[in-house]
Amino acid sequence: MAELARLAGADGPRVISLVGPAGVGKSRLAREFLQRWRPNGQPAPRRGGEPCPDPGADDLLWLLHTVGAAELSDQHVLVRRGLVLLDDAEQQRDAVLTLVRSLLPVCPQLRFVIASRERLHLYGEQVFPVGPLPVGTPDDSDPDALAAVPAIELFVDRARSVRPGYRPTADDYRALAEICRLLDGLPLAIELAAARTTLFRPKALLRRLADGLAVLEPQDTEGPAPQRSLRSAIGASVERLSRAQHDLLDSVSVCSGGFDLAAVQALAGAEPAAAERTMETLIDRSLVEVATHRPDGEPRFRMLRTTRLYAADRLRRTGRAEQLADRHAGYFVERARALAPDLSGPRQAAALGALSVEHENLRHACRHLVDTGRAAAVLSLILDVSRYVVASGQVAATHGWLGRHLAGADPASADVSGWLLYGGLCACLRQDRRARSLLVEVAARCRRTGDTRREALALGLLGQVALVRRQYDEAAQRWAQSRARGARVGMAGMLVADGMATLALLRGDLTTAARLCARHAASSAGDTLVEAVLAVRAGAVAGAAGDQSAARSRIESGLQLFHQLHHLPGVAFALESLVIVAARSRDPRQRANAVRLVGAAEAIRSAAGSAYPGCPPGMLDQALVRLQDAVGEPAFRRGRQEGHVASVSEAVAMAMGVPKHPPR
Repeated sequence: MAELARLAGADGPRVISLVGPAGVGKSRLAREFLQRWRPNGQPAPRRGGEPCPDPGADDLLWLLHTVGAAELSDQHVLVRRGLVLLDDAEQQRDAVLTLVRSLLPVCPQLRFVIASRERLHLYGEQVFPVGPLPVGTPDDSDPDALAAVPAIELFVDRARSVRPGYRPTADDYRALAEICRLLDGLPLAIELAAARTTLFRPKALLRRLADGLAVLEPQDTEGPAPQRSLRSAIGASVERLSRAQHDLLDSVSVCSGGFDLAAVQALAGAEPAAAERTMETLIDRSLVEVATHRPDGEPRFRMLRTTRLYAADRLRRTGRAEQLADRHAGYFVERARALAPDLSGPRQAAALGALSVEHENLRHACRHLVDTGRAAAVLSLILDVSRYVVASGQVAATHGWLGRHLAGADPASADVSGWLLYGGLCACLRQDRRARSLLVEVAARCRRTGDTRREALALGLLGQVALVRRQYDEAAQRWAQSRARGARVGMAGMLVADGMATLALLRGDLTTAARLCARHAASSAGDTLVEAVLAVRAGAVAGAAGDQSAARSRIESGLQLFHQLHHLPGVAFALESLVIVAARSRDPRQRANAVRLVGAAEAIRSAAGSAYPGCPPGMLDQALVRLQDAVGEPAFRRGRQEGHVASVSEAVAMAMGVPKHPPR
């Protein structure tokens, strides 16, 4: 309201259009603004020596009849002290345009506020976007914090209108937070959902909302139809589209998590120019919005979930849902496969970022392929983008799906690639015994079939499992075997290089550890992930040698690379390595910050779901004991909790903000 009041100041635009999607509260905002409106106190303008009326309630009919817009009812036109409110303007577009264009030139002090689902393209029109209510973040769990979230506040207030004295429990608040997110923070949807609390408690209501909009269909009540049903409110906007616009909106409703113009063209079968024009129309009518722009300036779009459900329901009724789901799955799977080769090269940051942006679409595509009996295509995709699976924290989910897919299959006869990946994911999740059993079988099978590349990979993973179990001699043996097999097929072997450097570090052979890190980093130029892993490992070696400045510099370099790659396990690894270095420091600032990094690393490691890359066994535990002794148990507990609630970006900034050189 304050922002709108500033915009409507004495020197502000004379036509302000409050534009937003159905149910967002444009009319309510406009009417409240009208009630608070105060004129600037200047005398009424004159034209031709005659005063222009200051329109008030008694002048409403005069205004309408003067400009020939009698079809605008009292429901759509409200007047107060020289300010004219035109509500639901998109429904009477021509009459509104006639009214405004006729009065603007002859009444210079007259001003208009227009509530509409689309801009009217009037000369001098200032668009004021009206967005949904804030819904908080998925990480919010504290009931007191949730109670202050505007969308949840509205829900509780409206629920109390039908259930006086309603007091949400802590569990209720968590369910309400998810309900408000599912409803996009739209006030109308929230009010309709709150009205159902006469029957359902929040958890039950949440389950029903996950299935669609039917639960928001209320009993007959007073008021205009679009305000009684979210479906009818959205329908009022959709009905004004042309057939081609209808079809395109329905087509992109199969997307999850957003889409770009290339996806629009592929899914709707539209030419580039036609797709761009139609998207502009859908944006104008508040059915689609530009969510962000890529670095190259190209837009990425999103639909509110409520609008997407409405369009998806229309798609089902037209019989095109299965066809579009197939087209969606085919398009995004091929898009991911096209990015796969770059996951190991100099463009891997861009490839990982692109896959991250399309994560929800890929998940949706994989689910459709599995449901329609094409699980083999999903396995093939996972193998192609396995680096992304680990980087994005999808280890546990992928491990679970692979376990179900491979259940009952014989490792000696099934696809060895699937078993190799499954064994690697077991190792990431510290399921060491299962991982070792599977990888031994995979290595033996690959040796029998002459599959040297996959044998080298299996042996490298077996070395990592042995290292975690502190079976150092076996780890060295496995890595030596892996390196020998890999040399035959030109494999560099990051896992082996890093493992051997880690083993040298554990054995106190710091010269060998540093040499291995440097040599393999040089031979892997252009692979950012390898560079990041070995930079952090080299920093750990420098820290063990007592060179704190070099240690922090190298670890921070690796941390920045991991962050650029959106590589969650790597970020956790770098933060843990900084904790180990800081635990050896006498600088109280470094130790206090390291305690916060402990909590941040734990939260990120949990989200990542992968134990690799990680610090050498035991070193982090020793550092935690040293830090707790240095700062005291209460400060350690407080700092750790502060780190737990930090975002990844906040944790990285926290890590980079400590002086690199200890005080002398």
